[in-house]
Amino acid sequence: MSNFALNLRTAFLVSNYLLAGLALICLALSEIFSGLTAGILLAGLVYCYILEYRSTIPVLPSNNITSSTWGLLLVIFLYLGFDLSILSLVSGFLVYLIYTRFIFKTEFNDYLFGYLIAIVCLLIGALYIQGLAFAGVFLSFYLVLSWCLISYHLMAEQAGARSSPHSFNNRGRNEKINKAFLGWSTGLVLLSLILTAVIFITFPRLGLGFIALKSSSNPITGFSDVVTLGDVGKIKQNSSVVMRVEYTRHGKPYRPKSRILWRGVVLDHYNGKTWNSTLNRGISLPNQPGKGLGLFQVTQPKEVVEQTVYMESFDIPYLFTHGIPIFADGNFKRLHIDQGFVFRTDGSKSRPKRYTLVSEISDPNMTYSLEVPRYDKNVFPKRFLQLPKISQATKNLAANLTRGLDSIEEKAFRILNHFSDFGYSLDMKNDPDKTALEYFLFDRKEGHCEYFASAMVILLREAGIPARLVNGFVGAEWHEWGNYLIIRQRHAHSWVEAYIQGNGWVVFDPTPPDPNQAVASTPGPLARTLDLLRMNWQRYIIRYSYKDQESMIRFFRSGSREAVDSLKNLASLEWGQIKKWAGNQKWVVLLVILFLVFIFKKRRLSPPLPQAVMFYKELQKRLEKKGTRIKPHWTARELLNSQIPPDQFQQVKQITDYYEKVRFGKQLADPDIEKEIKASLNSF
Repeated sequence: MSNFALNLRTAFLVSNYLLAGLALICLALSEIFSGLTAGILLAGLVYCYILEYRSTIPVLPSNNITSSTWGLLLVIFLYLGFDLSILSLVSGFLVYLIYTRFIFKTEFNDYLFGYLIAIVCLLIGALYIQGLAFAGVFLSFYLVLSWCLISYHLMAEQAGARSSPHSFNNRGRNEKINKAFLGWSTGLVLLSLILTAVIFITFPRLGLGFIALKSSSNPITGFSDVVTLGDVGKIKQNSSVVMRVEYTRHGKPYRPKSRILWRGVVLDHYNGKTWNSTLNRGISLPNQPGKGLGLFQVTQPKEVVEQTVYMESFDIPYLFTHGIPIFADGNFKRLHIDQGFVFRTDGSKSRPKRYTLVSEISDPNMTYSLEVPRYDKNVFPKRFLQLPKISQATKNLAANLTRGLDSIEEKAFRILNHFSDFGYSLDMKNDPDKTALEYFLFDRKEGHCEYFASAMVILLREAGIPARLVNGFVGAEWHEWGNYLIIRQRHAHSWVEAYIQGNGWVVFDPTPPDPNQAVASTPGPLARTLDLLRMNWQRYIIRYSYKDQESMIRFFRSGSREAVDSLKNLASLEWGQIKKWAGNQKWVVLLVILFLVFIFKKRRLSPPLPQAVMFYKELQKRLEKKGTRIKPHWTARELLNSQIPPDQFQQVKQITDYYEKVRFGKQLADPDIEKEIKASLNSF
């Protein structure tokens, strides 16, 4: 590493193409391009590097080359004329600029425009990359950008900022870049990151606004207005995280004791194969982020908690709720509540987001006491009594289960208990001569939650009890280190809500426990550590908000007050009290005394370097800056006999002779000579 050196031109080209590569990686991680497209684009950069290394490019552009202005006009035309994603169009335009700025240049200053394009790509990554990968890309980008700017200025001194391609193509081949370049630039990056962290903490955080409206995200089947029987079973085999939830109560972390059901989609119409929602949006509420919305009132609340939900990047416009939401706030402009008490935001595609709920969760079996928001006789109860064409055997089963019972609640529990002997399975086998539910009820008698819930809804409706299917998640994985709930796709669940007169909508869950869920819900220490890192990245970096700023200000204020109070108390102590305190803290005092003694002795044992040695070290630094390569094993005499420029030889000889006499000849320091050497160094 001590002999490491690159010529200036190679270092300049490598840093420029590394920066462009990181810009393309930002676009790829934002899911704008596929992995294959990103690989092709990176390969194109490598090819451009080879061409520029051979001085084939850049070249002066001709008048026939499409300008950036025409490219921008094309982007606007495509967006307005074909309703294409603005993010994809802008990203494609940036890639076009990256390549054209490498191939065509009018002057050396055009490299700066390339840096600006790369920074725009980084900003897109900052908006759309939610994982920890962005941290690595950001640090690398910052470091490489520093190399680019430093090497740019060194090259500009050689070639001139306004020089044409044929003038600067071969400059910088004889100048060397050594490891000091890497060391200083790395130090600069660390200092810049410290300043950036201070700005990040103190600068106000705003919502993404219109920028976040069109974004790429992953769909989850089973959470839409139309769901085919079996969709929920498919996603239960996926372990991807959907959201993480922090619970607090009275300002402290809290873990709910009862079963947790996160309610998502309510479906009311079944045609024998597919469930769908025919419920209209009953209420539409405008939201002002930061102030939030008051929702439902709960009489005599027993267990009110605040839930902070961190969503991953999934194509779901729904707000999942646990319990009865009293208050909601988040980065959404409008909240819609349909006639099944389902919450959704504007837009078909939902950005990864954080939202806050205040909910009453004391009774996991109760949901809403209202039939529907803003009672509509055309909706309740007939929408929740709809039945597809069912077999006589199914009708007879519902009649036999409820015969002799007058209470609606007793009928519902009798139907629920009918499934107690059924088994759980994700392996679905159907008889083509029978409907899926009929085969489940009378032959297979095992299945997953969607079959159990669908069958119970049909039996309840046949018995005259309004019922509906709910798709959501069951909270089964608690992260003890981070005190938060992890919701994965495999936690997807279907259950039943039946309307019991006098109680409201009551939760019934006929599905037996999944025997594989307990094993799947206990990840190892490494997986838990990684998830905690991801949660903290979302919590403290991606979703850092003005509330966090307020908390930090309060923390520093309280800390400063405590420090001042401690000093005041210390000043008011009498000598006897100080002796008593020191006696109680004798081990701490002893360690402090030993530490101070160690520091004092270390300074005594390490006398300052002679001035002659410091002069000689400064001479070496200045010679290296002027292009003299000094090998680590050289003696002072070997340095003097190296290729020292003739006009500097006498200065170098004077400093070297004085260094040898003081360091090895035991000569006393001479203030007059040192004054002369200092002046000589200043003019070196």
